[in-house]
Parts: sequence; structure tokens; C-alpha cells
Amino acid sequence: MQYFNLIRAGALGISCLALGACLGSSNGTAGGGGTGGGGGAGGGGKTPAEFDAKFNSITSTTSGLAPTSKELTGTATFSGVTKVALFEAADPTNAGEAFADLNVQVDFGGETISGQATNFEGTVGGNPVTLSGTLDSANSPVPSTLISVTTPLASIPGVPSIPGAPTSVTATSFSLNMSGELSDADGVVGNVLMGMGGGFLGPIGGSEATAAAGPTTVVVTDVTGATGLIDIGGAGTFYLEKD
Repeated sequence: MQYFNLIRAGALGISCLALGACLGSSNGTAGGGGTGGGGGAGGGGKTPAEFDAKFNSITSTTSGLAPTSKELTGTATFSGVTKVALFEAADPTNAGEAFADLNVQVDFGGETISGQATNFEGTVGGNPVTLSGTLDSANSPVPSTLISVTTPLASIPGVPSIPGAPTSVTATSFSLNMSGELSDADGVVGNVLMGMGGGFLGPIGGSEATAAAGPTTVVVTDVTGATGLIDIGGAGTFYLEKD
């Protein structure tokens, strides 16, 4: 029987979860915007090649997506996948990856976000690894936030404004935190806190939100009952697409 371990997150993970400090500023991790039309459903992507292809297709500068820049209204749901690194406890050089499905609900007008992570599975050294349980934002001790900030665009003295040109940019960022108990076949892994942060992307123009991508952090707190063989924690990435 093999023993597996996910490297624990340290101060970086805590700050990212509590403060949304790990929100990126590159394409795929920053922005704001509108509710917009649907992107493709975010299911799939649960092999390394599939995940990397989908993540790169969203964050690439040739994706046709850009950080949204107009005020968001209405509600939307997103689906996607998160990826974290796995390691064998007895031999950390024997590494692999775990993936989980994401379902996220957003109320742009109410500035709220919630979500769930399920179906944790992956491989280490070619051997399958599965964790049962659901992480849910409703169970998280760290609140999830969705914040929109509007910044006026500076005018150039002596240069007349262009009719119809935008006069401000609205950036909407989020920090989504989910918690719950995960188990392997042998026992309880622990109470797991997963956080992710970023912004929304959409077609160039800024009025639609169809995707998001960015960093994920995982921290394990206490373990009760029979101890499982897996200790989950560390850093990774995620992507979301509008349903």
C-alpha cells in the first residue's frame, strides 16, 4: 500500500485564502466586467494534458479573452477544474497531480460568490489516488468575497475626449474559500480549506464574463477519527468557464 502526501501550504496559502492576496494581474487572473454570453462548460480537464490545454487556452494572449472592465450585473454559474500537486510521503520525489471538479455560483449585482469542489482524483507514480468528500464555501471559516472597484480614466489636458469612449474601468476580483472533510479509503484526511482567487475574462470589450483562471491554495487543519493515508495541502491552479 502506498502512502501519498500533498505538500502543505504555509504563510503564502494563508494570506491568499484570507486576503485574496494572490490575485494575479496577468491575463486570466485580473479584471471585472459583465455577465455576458456563455462560454463552454468547464467540465473535463482531469488529466494533466487536458487541464494544461484548457488552462492555457483561457490564459493565452491569443485566446480572444481579456480582463472584463465594465460593471457586472445579474447572476451566473461557472464550472471548471482545479489542479494540485501530489507527492508520495515516503518518497517526495515520486510526484503526481490531483484534480477536482469546481462548481461556482456568482451574484454580480449582490457581490457574492459561492462554490463547491468535488471528485478529487489523480495519480502518483502511475497509481490512482481518490479522495471522497466535498469542499463547500458554506462550510468555510474564511468568507468568500466578490468586490468591484470603479476607477475613472484620466483625461489628457488639452486633448478633447473621444465621443463614446469609456470614462472609467470597473475591475471585479474574487476570493473563493471552500472547506470540508476529505477522506481516503483508510480514514480521514482532515478538515481541508481550499482557496482560489482571480478575476473574470471575456470577449474583448469588457462587458461579458465567460471565464476565470488563477492560483489555488490548500491548507489542512485538524484530523479526527481514524487517520487516512493522504495529507492534502499546497498550491496549484484552477480555471472556470461559464455554463
